[in-house]
Amino acid sequence: MKFNEFEVGDNFLTAPYTVTKEEIIEFAEKYDPQHMHLDEEKAKNGPFGGLIASGLHSLAGVWSKWVALDVVGEDAIGGAGIERLNWLLPVRPDDQLIGEFQISQKRKLSDGVRGLIVIDAKVHNQNGKEVMEFTLKAIIRA
Repeated sequence: MKFNEFEVGDNFLTAPYTVTKEEIIEFAEKYDPQHMHLDEEKAKNGPFGGLIASGLHSLAGVWSKWVALDVVGEDAIGGAGIERLNWLLPVRPDDQLIGEFQISQKRKLSDGVRGLIVIDAKVHNQNGKEVMEFTLKAIIRA
């Protein structure tokens, strides 16, 4: 979608992203090697009572489902940043995450050929509990 096609309040839901134990460990080995993501025994005795996904893993998984929706598609120019990112609840093996992406702001950039959209995202697990929230900015073709 081009910038002019977006309206503030537009809402998009992603397909579920299932977080597997194997992916939790694989991601952690490469990018976030902390015991609560890698070692089931140590994680059992930790503050979360078991293995949990890295917040960055959860973000990447939901982001992949957002991109797969192809809402912006080839009109995407690039990201302009994440203004806030909050992990609210731990994500555990076999959780299913669904992202809700809502356009909260938009403005045309001074060059007239690009626009900036601000998207507020909330991520829920299969029980409807919010596990993550973030606000991102994206530049797209006008």
